[in-house]
Amino acid sequence: MPRALWLPDTLRAHGLTVHETPGWQNRGSSTLNPSGVVCHHTASAAGSDHPALGTVINGRPDLNGPLCNVLLARNGDCYIIAAGTANHAGTGGWRGLSGNSSVLGIEAENNGVGEPWPAHQIDAYVRLCAAMCDGGGFTPDTVCYHREWAPTRKPDPAGPGIPSGDEWRRRVAEALTQGDAMTADDRAYVDAHDLKILIELKKTEVRLTERMKFKSRKTRAEIAALKADISALEAKVG
Repeated sequence: MPRALWLPDTLRAHGLTVHETPGWQNRGSSTLNPSGVVCHHTASAAGSDHPALGTVINGRPDLNGPLCNVLLARNGDCYIIAAGTANHAGTGGWRGLSGNSSVLGIEAENNGVGEPWPAHQIDAYVRLCAAMCDGGGFTPDTVCYHREWAPTRKPDPAGPGIPSGDEWRRRVAEALTQGDAMTADDRAYVDAHDLKILIELKKTEVRLTERMKFKSRKTRAEIAALKADISALEAKVG
């Protein structure tokens, strides 16, 4: 799973409101191979729904973006940030997982210093974790807080309304049993949809490369390789 292109469809299947940010399909490195989820808060000032959007896309002076795969706004809406590896977890680990490429990252808007978490945002946060488990094919016990991943250096997510990590995982497990989980047919549809998106991305890359006035031998070889990839992917879609 070099890119989690299934994110929008899977989140919508779990009843979440989804916004796709421009370029999310190619944002983040293609090293992503997730087997879990790390939950964060943004530490953003209260008062608006998604003030951290630009930061999680572009990064900070000390850390390049993307900083998560999905941003959860205060109103419960989900913003798809990156299909690739995001810089969010850092040093630490959870149940055998380590490194940013091993986990999807959620940044939820909250100042982290006493701002109460509204019930509707908590509900969306739990369903978002459940959707990621469903789409990624991993279990709720692989969901953790950043403070569980890195207990000596991180406090998030924090604030009134956030339960213990164990209670969080229990809620995620419950959400997966309430009829929102994808069926085999749903998953097959999403997989085929992901392949179609990847095919279109590669076709665009071919078109842009072919427009170059000067093409080196290496460039021509890259075009040929892309076309071969496209043919192989189209054969899978059928």
